[in-house]
Amino acid sequence: MAALVAFACMPAPAALAQGAPQGAQVSLSHEQLRARQAELLAAMMRDPADLDIAFEYANLSARMGDYEAAIGTFERMLIYAPGLPRIQLELGVLYFRLGSFDAARSYFEQALQAPNVPPEVAERVQTFMTAIDTAEDPAKFSATVMTGLRWQSNANAGPGGRFVTLNGISFLLDDTAVGRADWNAFVAGNVHAAYDLGTQGDLLEADLLFYGGRYFDSTRLNTELAELTFGPSFNMARFDIDNARFGVYGILTGVRLNETNYTGATGFGARFAIQPDPRSSINAKVEYRYRWYRDSATYPTVSNRNGYQILAQLSHAYQFSQAWSGRVSLLGDYEEAAARFEQSWEIGATAGLTYRFASPVEMLRTVWSIDADVGYVRRAFAAPDPVVSFTESQRDNEFWVRGALNVPVRPDIAMSLSGEFRRLQSNYQTRDYSNASVTLSLIKTF
Repeated sequence: MAALVAFACMPAPAALAQGAPQGAQVSLSHEQLRARQAELLAAMMRDPADLDIAFEYANLSARMGDYEAAIGTFERMLIYAPGLPRIQLELGVLYFRLGSFDAARSYFEQALQAPNVPPEVAERVQTFMTAIDTAEDPAKFSATVMTGLRWQSNANAGPGGRFVTLNGISFLLDDTAVGRADWNAFVAGNVHAAYDLGTQGDLLEADLLFYGGRYFDSTRLNTELAELTFGPSFNMARFDIDNARFGVYGILTGVRLNETNYTGATGFGARFAIQPDPRSSINAKVEYRYRWYRDSATYPTVSNRNGYQILAQLSHAYQFSQAWSGRVSLLGDYEEAAARFEQSWEIGATAGLTYRFASPVEMLRTVWSIDADVGYVRRAFAAPDPVVSFTESQRDNEFWVRGALNVPVRPDIAMSLSGEFRRLQSNYQTRDYSNASVTLSLIKTF
């Protein structure tokens, strides 16, 4: 469940992203693009009136995220060839990407006013004019929804064998307590809303994260989860920190398990995001939650976990080339609880790579991608659990490896086939388990 919910929080897969690389563009490395850009710049300096060279240089600069160079080149081209709709279109697109909507609208209107505007240019201009109207609307909404089927070799995270030792005495576990394979159907997603406060780019933002899963056999694991975060985020350009935002937010969480209320939480958090350059992004957050648990016939002692949680995470994503990108995250977590044997701290790290490539299927022209991720968490508890050991506290090492193939059906819909192996090594036999899973899902962005 945690993996699926985390996926729902992530940005849309590369296959669904606007402006994803296609065809031969994927094969060029950043170094090759830089070299070609330098060649074109030298040629353009020798012959400024050669519009073909200037056009290629401007387009290549735009692909590399060097929008200022592209804009300067296109504007010089208009001196040699004033009134060209295609150049006015490209300038409008570049200013749109920079968020300068007034300048973008001006160039788009000039393109439409030119005589004999090519139909494809007029169509693109109208598309961007509509996008500007949407972007200038102070209220914005977006969503990602995923649904699918998942098979797990150990759906209930039970130990592999029926014999365990508790306080030096061997016990035979019931069949329902050991690891069991099962299927489940699920829906997960994230809905984002933002309202422009009209003060230098400040926003009021809200995110609703949700998950629902139904198991074929282990119905006691049927789960519904929802978490709402809401609060302002501030444009840090007022402090001369470009491409950065700082936000504070409240947190409301509720979870149902086996058709009954299981846990709830309230809290608050702070986050900071910055894009140092077009290929790199850094995100950090710190969150506090107070959680309470409800005992039930199926889970009679979970109120032992009542208490607060403090979580911190730092992530960095980097675009190595048109085809390759990577990401790393560091995380830390402390959970206070009513029973000391439920108190714990953990630290961990994750790393991943994404490879994008041209579709091998002719009728599907959008870019496919492959994800690979690994992770590790070290967890320690504050006191021995008297049911398991009078002298030894629980210590866990958890690691996992995951791979996924993302296949877009169209720009806003993709299919994903993923596999994961997760291993939790624990000095408590009842908590030691392995689990392999395969997930087939359909992802829709709005």
